[in-house]
Amino acid sequence: MKIVRLQSTDSTNRVAMEMAADGAAHGTAIISATQTKGRGRLGKVWQSPAGKGLYTSVILRPVLKAEDFPYLTFVAGLAVADAIKQLYNLQPGLKWPNDIYFFMKKCGGILSESSALTVDPSCRFAVVGIGLNVNTTINDFPAEVVTRATSLFIESGREMSVDEVFTKIHAQLLLEVQSFERHGFTPVIKRWRELDCMFGKRLAWVAVNGKVVEGISLGPDNLGRLHIRDDSGKVHEVLSGDVQLGTS
Repeated sequence: MKIVRLQSTDSTNRVAMEMAADGAAHGTAIISATQTKGRGRLGKVWQSPAGKGLYTSVILRPVLKAEDFPYLTFVAGLAVADAIKQLYNLQPGLKWPNDIYFFMKKCGGILSESSALTVDPSCRFAVVGIGLNVNTTINDFPAEVVTRATSLFIESGREMSVDEVFTKIHAQLLLEVQSFERHGFTPVIKRWRELDCMFGKRLAWVAVNGKVVEGISLGPDNLGRLHIRDDSGKVHEVLSGDVQLGTS
């Protein structure tokens, strides 16, 4: 299994997508000490201070139906959460659909991408990008996020090798994907709900059209779609867009 280690790159996901398109095997991973253009969901920038965090992308070639590929984000969330618990004896929460949280502060995020799912099944692949604040200190965070961000070091008081964290997460991800292939999404979403740190919280959903809906999170349904109940009692199904803590 190939592990590509870089000192710097614009985006590990970009490198992984190119390698996957060239035929790189299942489980191949790219890990970089820093990223100059780290990406988050919805085009957001992921801050990547050198040597302080885990910036990695893993190529997956799971035996799945095309419609099941989007669920890999949930699978990866479980893998990261389980690895952190094993390494630090800490239980992180998960924020729909792709973030790792501690006490309402973001510690990491996941960006899943894939090949065209209309191609021959033998040629399909996914890339799971993981950005995780490992040894980041308060002083490492930009002023605009310092009150909303945390790290494994801040939460545990322990400095740990980024490579050790990577090795555990990489192994756990491949185990979780294997389990998903065998057992499907039902046990995944059941476990995911147990770690849902936003359930029952007031959220603001910014839809793709810019409309903002505030309400109480009802969590994801059996297909992974988030539901929010607004103040009038109407339940909104969230398929995409940005979800943040509500303002009231």
